[in-house]
Amino acid sequence: MSNSFEQAFKHMPTPAFIIESSTGNLISYNRNFEVLFENWNATPPDSWLNLSEEANSVEDWQILNHKIQQGNIERCETFIRVGDNLINIQLELQHLEESVLACVYHTDHMDLSAAENTLLKFALTESSAGLWIWETESDLVSCSKSIANLLKCSVEDTPRSTADWHKLVHPDDVQQLDAVVNEHVALNQDYYEAEYRILNGDQEYIWVKERGRTYTKTPGSKIKKVIGFVVDISHQKALEDHLRNQATFDELTGLLTRSSALTHFKKQLGLAKRQYTPLTMAKIHLDANDRLSHLPMESRNIAIQTSARYIYKKIREADVLARVEADKLLLLLPNTSVKDANNLLTNLINPKEDEKAILSEGNSDPTDFCIGIAAFPEDGESIEELALSANQAVEEGQKKCAQIVVN
Repeated sequence: MSNSFEQAFKHMPTPAFIIESSTGNLISYNRNFEVLFENWNATPPDSWLNLSEEANSVEDWQILNHKIQQGNIERCETFIRVGDNLINIQLELQHLEESVLACVYHTDHMDLSAAENTLLKFALTESSAGLWIWETESDLVSCSKSIANLLKCSVEDTPRSTADWHKLVHPDDVQQLDAVVNEHVALNQDYYEAEYRILNGDQEYIWVKERGRTYTKTPGSKIKKVIGFVVDISHQKALEDHLRNQATFDELTGLLTRSSALTHFKKQLGLAKRQYTPLTMAKIHLDANDRLSHLPMESRNIAIQTSARYIYKKIREADVLARVEADKLLLLLPNTSVKDANNLLTNLINPKEDEKAILSEGNSDPTDFCIGIAAFPEDGESIEELALSANQAVEEGQKKCAQIVVN
């Protein structure tokens, strides 16, 4: 340790110590770390094993040290032994060449107002932002005054647990929000965001964007605290709804949207009626085996995008393809009999070797497809009736584990 570093280390205001990477021994600590123990009539220990309540062996330190070196953990929360007492602290950990620098912060009484004014200030860049801290083990949620302002209630009436929070979330949005947050914790991720509707004190639902970030972890790398904020995006959502109603193409897949496809569908149906030509409709379920729902959102979107592009390249120029649900497409096949439609779609679920490689790279698998076919006029004389018949065929196909079903 150089003299300049040693002097800075000894006099830094934050209690700190240095651990030897190879052994887990405390090779140095500063005056404020020493004072922390003096206040309890105790002496700083000589190793991580004797300091951390959660360390049971030298191997525990070696595992933690490896995670620090790999950059997988920069901040952890643990109990340390100070004499006969256990103190809950937060450690900021920095890998040095052959050692680790640990700075000590108390976390028993985290002050939200203080947090807003220091490292969490990023969360308050917008006037409508509300800050919260969630302790995963106890499920305790602490909300700032800005959350109370956002929800138009008192600080005392803000949610105190996940269950309290979910009571305010719109019933149609709860499941998705819960899935995003649970995925964040289960996969030990650093960051997540979600958009949903939440009920305020005026009994009105407002759209908010929630951004959460892992704040502290245990020495075992499990997420202990998550911090985040919610921002009122109601005006943005209103604008998006307006633009979406005017939009022609789906943003993710580039296919026609349901509303814009309806115009094309009705035009082709009108031609079939006047010219007495066959017309079939196919409903394509991209995730009939429920595989995509278990993937992270980004991977799921890539899979849907890959599948949509693959199908679009396989259909003919006169065919009309639209994305009508998150994982469902509707395909109109003008001047096409049921037999010809069946042949075309059979080719669709049996890709060539080069196509399989592209699909696999994009998390897509045609064995997940389930396709229902409906014919005009046998299964319906309107677009709505044909779509319903094709959907019923898909449901029948899922029950029978069949990929193509004719209604």
